[in-house]
Amino acid sequence: MPLSPANKIDSEKLFITLILFTGLALAYLLGSSVETSDVSQPRAIREISPELASVNLDLSVLDDILFKQLKVFGTIPVNPGQTGRDDPFAPF
Repeated sequence: MPLSPANKIDSEKLFITLILFTGLALAYLLGSSVETSDVSQPRAIREISPELASVNLDLSVLDDILFKQLKVFGTIPVNPGQTGRDDPFAPF
């Protein structure tokens, strides 16, 4: 027996409501299982290994005369030109 248009719309609304409710319930359950112990600092900052803490970067290359002679060529910011056809699937 086919559904009438009114029943079809009601069943579609019910289906969409069930999908949204299920998604929200899953999001709540997954979100509540995450530990929120200390959110003041990101985890990566709290757990720096001693080897990384003792790293010293050699920035003497920035003082090199060859580095200081580098120049920017062209215009900044770069303005993009035409990159291609509007519809690549259209016939020529």
